[in-house]
Amino acid sequence: MVDVKLVELSAKGFCNGCLATKLWDELKICSRCRNARYCSKSCQKAHWKKTHKQFCKTPEQAKRESDAESWNNVYKEFGHKQTSMLTPVTESLDEQVDRLENWVEEWKSTLSSWAFWSFNIPASREDVLSNFSFVFEVQRRAEPPSPAHYFEMHGAEIMHTSEVIWLFEQLKRHEYLKHWSHLPRRNDLIQIIVMWKGHVIDFTRQINDRELRKKGPDARLLYDALAKDWIDELRKAIDSGNPDYHKQFYNVTFGETAMDVSFRAGVESMRKATEQIRGQKV
Repeated sequence: MVDVKLVELSAKGFCNGCLATKLWDELKICSRCRNARYCSKSCQKAHWKKTHKQFCKTPEQAKRESDAESWNNVYKEFGHKQTSMLTPVTESLDEQVDRLENWVEEWKSTLSSWAFWSFNIPASREDVLSNFSFVFEVQRRAEPPSPAHYFEMHGAEIMHTSEVIWLFEQLKRHEYLKHWSHLPRRNDLIQIIVMWKGHVIDFTRQINDRELRKKGPDARLLYDALAKDWIDELRKAIDSGNPDYHKQFYNVTFGETAMDVSFRAGVESMRKATEQIRGQKV
């Protein structure tokens, strides 16, 4: 039986530039790499300067890349870490899956926080949350010093529904894909997917009205700071082995942003005072 909802989601892709969701026929493909898609020339030019120039290769060039070069490029863009050599596994698969569930439960607040920060809500399109998911992949850590260290971050990215569908079709997780296609999609809800060896755990992060209303310049500065290098910062959090690391990171970032805002306000105040004094002299 055909899943109508899945067919509807599969009919759309996204612009790599502005992240607008469009029908596949409305998106123009990059003539060089045959991978990135855009809704307009302006989006293509902007994305080329910002990101795509570093990774755009012809299919022939991509084939000639060494494994090391390929991993290096993927790491730069998505933070995917090459799998390390592990000590022999002595636990059963069920025991490892239980560990995964316990680990995700312990780190849920951290993952929810970075999922929220990665979208940079004030700067995002209004329809981004309903069309994209936060996908976080883990791998087992060699000789973990504590249960909190049992898994490490393999990679993380914000994926469009069309990419999620393709991913799970490749993994042949058709039952999960059917479940996922019927999850609620709203502009105030982040879909979070945690993956390990084809095992999937999903949960949501609700965004409240106060967070959605933050649109002023101060909010932009804070959210820009939280979103900056978010993949590297999330990896630091996971490597710390401290599930409360996100609280410390937020407090430090908030403090630095508040100082920046205060400094800018002081400079602006001094500028106005100087102009006033000059005007009085005239």
